[in-house]
Amino acid sequence: MKKHYSVWVILLAAVCICTCKKEVKQTQICLHDSSIDYLKRWAVQSTETNVYNVNKELLSHTIIYPEGYFQINNDFTYNLFSDGDPVNGKWNINKQCEFVLNPGTAKERDFSVIQLSDDSLTLRETQGGIVITQRYSAFKCPDLPSLQFRWDNAFTLEAPYGPDTVLKTIYLRQPGYFQLNADASYTLVQGPINGMPPPHPVNGTWGIAQPGCLVVLDKRKPNERSFEVQKLTRDSLVIWRKDTTAKINYLQHYIKHK
Repeated sequence: MKKHYSVWVILLAAVCICTCKKEVKQTQICLHDSSIDYLKRWAVQSTETNVYNVNKELLSHTIIYPEGYFQINNDFTYNLFSDGDPVNGKWNINKQCEFVLNPGTAKERDFSVIQLSDDSLTLRETQGGIVITQRYSAFKCPDLPSLQFRWDNAFTLEAPYGPDTVLKTIYLRQPGYFQLNADASYTLVQGPINGMPPPHPVNGTWGIAQPGCLVVLDKRKPNERSFEVQKLTRDSLVIWRKDTTAKINYLQHYIKHK
């Protein structure tokens, strides 16, 4: 009888311990323990936003597909470019294994790592009843053959900036094209805009420089310029340049000539 009584006491104690346990959170990927190299440039795929009420009922669901990239550097800095001007900051991983941008500042944002592989990354941020899921894929820098085409002007976004702010973006449409040739030469032709006569065509040399996926024009010459390749598809090209003299960011969109 004592033997059976002891067994029941042990079982009752086990039940009590299980009942008193705190709720276990959903397992998250901890980048501290990751064997996958996430310190690289990630291409933006989509941003999904779900809004819930206090009863956790879904009120709204939206998904957008912005252009740009998210670069995680091994010196605990990051560069973010997504439908706007580049943003720089610092990152870290907290004790909860969350990926934190701008830790310890008013702009701090905490993300759970939902998925990570060699070619994909998914981060999720929860702000009360708002859940934001951001998906990325490995960014592929272009090679020379992928750029050796005539790219027709689509439009340009000019964003003047000051010491601590970016002013209203200006949308410009100007006829013309950007021809990148296999012999490392280029031709830039711009049409008239706002009634002004077109500038003379420009010819020179071009190439690709790393790091940064940069298209460099007229390297080692007084008129050297470099552009970040923000997006390259089968029929479109988006490049970005900061003019520190004029204090303007240029985001230039092209479509492949047919």
